[in-house]
Amino acid sequence: GGAGMRREGAGAPVPAMASTHRPPLHICAALTAVCVAIALHRPAVAAARPPSRSFADFESFWPLYVQQHSLTTTKLLHGVGTTLVVLSIAVRLGAASSLRVGLGLVSGICLSLLGADATASCSSGLPEAAVMVSLIVGAVRLYSGLPPSQTAAHLACGYVLPWVAHFFVERNRPFAGRRPLAASGVSSGAPGEWCTRPATFSHPTFSLIGDFALLGSLLTGRLP
Repeated sequence: GGAGMRREGAGAPVPAMASTHRPPLHICAALTAVCVAIALHRPAVAAARPPSRSFADFESFWPLYVQQHSLTTTKLLHGVGTTLVVLSIAVRLGAASSLRVGLGLVSGICLSLLGADATASCSSGLPEAAVMVSLIVGAVRLYSGLPPSQTAAHLACGYVLPWVAHFFVERNRPFAGRRPLAASGVSSGAPGEWCTRPATFSHPTFSLIGDFALLGSLLTGRLP
């Protein structure tokens, strides 16, 4: 193969990664389990949340996510976007390294929930997004040796089709005027009635979790 490339098993050439510095796979799995446990048992944070960032847990956020993904085309574009990123990683890196990337992604998202709590009082979701990307990139780097620039590029590519759906299908707008979020339940009005901005801009971590939950719903035929 060319310089800087290596093969993993019989798969296609993949970028060279610092395999000698990677922890054993079972250690990566154990660390991921710890991160999941921390996320599931993290204490409730009593923070003064701005109206546009009022959700403290994924369960209460999910109805908003469903409302902002009300059209079938929106759901399909999200599912296709997420699937293409997963497949591109699997084909390019091979099964073993892809598993490490997946464990790093799960660990990073779980730790990002702590970042979401820490930045809950911020008026924008930008600080939370910065923490989320940093943690995901760092965890993937630790587990797999994948360069941060490549992890960030995969994350960015995963948002292309979903944002096409939001801006041109669902017609959410990123910086248009906001409407108050409903206290409970799903609004029966037109798409975007709760919040004209895609949820990524206010709750990036919950939104990313929602993308994978939506993909699972598409694969199982249980659309929300």
